[in-house]
Order: sequence, then structure tokens, then C-alpha cells
Amino acid sequence: MEVLVSMCIIFFIAASSLPVLHRARNKAVIARTKAIINTIEAALSMYETDFGDYPEGEGNGSKIIVELLQGPVDSDRWRGPYIRLKKDEIDREGNILDAWKMPIIYKYPQTDYDNIPFLLLSAGPDRKFGTKDDIGNW
Repeated sequence: MEVLVSMCIIFFIAASSLPVLHRARNKAVIARTKAIINTIEAALSMYETDFGDYPEGEGNGSKIIVELLQGPVDSDRWRGPYIRLKKDEIDREGNILDAWKMPIIYKYPQTDYDNIPFLLLSAGPDRKFGTKDDIGNW
């Protein structure tokens, strides 16, 4: 009987701690995605310093910036690489991935926000763009 009571107490503690662990993991993945976006912002800033403008991006992925930031680029002004990405940080199409392995969107020029020249966007935990949990550089 004592063993059964002890097992019930252990199961209760484990069951009550699972939601806490899930929230902590979710916060960590969000922080990782924000760090990825901050790294891309820093690399784009260095690119803009050398070239005088940001690379154009249509907002359908981030392949263009992967190529221009990692290089090599055939230009005397290119002082990169501005960023180094591992194979698991890029998808098959060449887009930078967020912590949920979804492509990060890059758009320049952009008109959605006044305080930033370019837009970097992750779909966030629900993996759907246009929802309140999207993560971006705005």
C-alpha cells in the first residue's frame, strides 16, 4: 500500500510539472528564433555598410540573403562572409530556418513598419504567418 501511495505521489508531481516544462521549452525556442533574427540583422547591417544598401527581397523566403551574406560574391566591395550558417540551419530551397525548422521571410524594401528598413519574419510557435505569435524584427 505504501508503495502504491508513493507511486501516486510521484505521478502527481510528474503530471503537474509537465506543463511547466512545456512552457519553458517554448520560451527557449522563441528565444532561439529571436537570436537567429538578431544575427541576420547584424549580418545585413555589415552588408549595408559595405554596399550602401540592403539586398532586395520579395518576402517569399530568405534564399537571396543566404547567398549574398555567406558568399562569395563577385564584387570588390564584398567583405564577407557576414554570416556563417550550418547545413541544418538552411532548408532545401536555401532559406534560413527558425527554431521550428520553418523558413524565415526577408523583405526589402518593406512598407509595413516605419522603424525598420527590412522585414525578417518567423511564423512562430503555431507555424502560421499573420497570427499574433509571429516573431520579427519590428
